[in-house]
Amino acid sequence: MELLAINGGPQAVTLDQQQANMWPVIDEEVTEAVVAQLKTGKLSFSETILEFEREFADYHGSKYALAHNNGTASIHAALFALGIGPGDEIVTPATTFWGTYMPILSCQAVPVFCDIDPFTGCADPEDIERRISSRTKALIIVHYKGVPANMDAVLKLTKRHGISLVEDCSHAHGATYKGGKVGTFGDIGCFSMQSTKLLPCGEGGIIITNQLEYYERAICLGHYERIPNLQTEAYRKYKTTSFGFKYRMSSLSAAIARVQLRHLDRRNKDRDQNVKYLLKSIAQCDGIHPIELPDYIFRGYYGPPYVRYQANDLGGLAKEKLIQALQAEGVNVQDDAPGKMRENRDSGHLTALFQEQNHTAFARPETGKVNYTEGDLPNSENPRNDLMTVPAFPDATQELLDQYINAFKKVTGNYERLLDG
Repeated sequence: MELLAINGGPQAVTLDQQQANMWPVIDEEVTEAVVAQLKTGKLSFSETILEFEREFADYHGSKYALAHNNGTASIHAALFALGIGPGDEIVTPATTFWGTYMPILSCQAVPVFCDIDPFTGCADPEDIERRISSRTKALIIVHYKGVPANMDAVLKLTKRHGISLVEDCSHAHGATYKGGKVGTFGDIGCFSMQSTKLLPCGEGGIIITNQLEYYERAICLGHYERIPNLQTEAYRKYKTTSFGFKYRMSSLSAAIARVQLRHLDRRNKDRDQNVKYLLKSIAQCDGIHPIELPDYIFRGYYGPPYVRYQANDLGGLAKEKLIQALQAEGVNVQDDAPGKMRENRDSGHLTALFQEQNHTAFARPETGKVNYTEGDLPNSENPRNDLMTVPAFPDATQELLDQYINAFKKVTGNYERLLDG
């Protein structure tokens, strides 16, 4: 039996992992694009932003794209474009960053939170339908941690109930569902390009749509300089003030985003190949069961993949002890699951703002009473305790992946040394 690192033996993973985890990629191509933009002197609005929008729309096969200063602004713009307002209810998952649902309140509408699939973190279509009422005007779907939601089921229920669909694709740039890119299924697709995202530009956001009306209404919200050129005459009168927001993207961010877009598919593919190689191999280890997705899904890896651990396969070894042993070997494995919020944050519906309903949107007479009750979203509030994650390296070598595989084999093959230890 091999001596485990946790018991004083040699580590299985000896390679430096810093380069494998380096993100975002800021190389000479990015630097040259930024310097070229600086030399133009156009650091605010410029043709570079328009070029990025055209390229992003073309990448998705969409008619229109509108860049924003961040992903939260893009969600606000999407809801405004759809005419969301006081008295409206918007169904959305609570297990997501607040930038998904707080813009609902900015429209003086009210979020109605739905539960999630406990293995993927995506909204549960059956629970979505339970939340729909006569006040429901739209659904926001999150492609959580890069995994596309069940779009067949989602589209059926939005069509059946006659409600609009916004896709929050901030985790899933370039991901596909049955060959279609996320962001192209709904009325409007929204993306964040913050520095940790799969298409990073520092700070930025963008929406895509095939509807001229939505595109031009989104412009009216926060892009005053474009309003005089809109096709819809009725909107041009807002050119002086827009609707009081200034949401345009920085030219420097657009210059970075154009470069990142050119490499998105290749980087996504590299990450996917590495993850699949790792998961296929560690699945041969007792107790280790990667969460499998349908063949028609190509996921992004904003978040690492989940692995289910079955303790009975390893003599009842506690997951915490397994993780400690793997980490001692140099493996970056984490105790995590959909709904397990970082920094001890509650699921969205249990946060102070929703418990107190301390926002003007809740006080409007048009708004119905929505309760945010503990226990209402069991999967969101009670993450599975048998899941953990392994890395989705942006730039792993074959040797590093093999060391990870050997570490899993070493620990699971010598698990007896960890029992009652």
